[in-house]
Amino acid sequence: MKKIISITILLLFLSIPVSSETNFCHDKESWKDWDVMAKKFPEDIPLQILHALRIGLCVKIEQNSISFEEATDLFNDMFDTVINKRGDEDEQEGKEQL
Repeated sequence: MKKIISITILLLFLSIPVSSETNFCHDKESWKDWDVMAKKFPEDIPLQILHALRIGLCVKIEQNSISFEEATDLFNDMFDTVINKRGDEDEQEGKEQL
């Protein structure tokens, strides 16, 4: 549970550039953080999904098949879904331990 909470907090921190007008596709420091996290937690499927989505959205932005704003909205929607799912799982895990 502590691992899930710490990863969630880290994901919240890493999502900040996505919420702003900064093009996250060109943010080398942010990519470094995401790549390190993806390698450190290969079993964390929601994290891997978000990492893959970020990669794919940047490819689509570069191909001009999706706008930066649309990509940002899609990523934020998926991010919210993952965070909500993690919260539900933590809550269920807490109930099972009682």
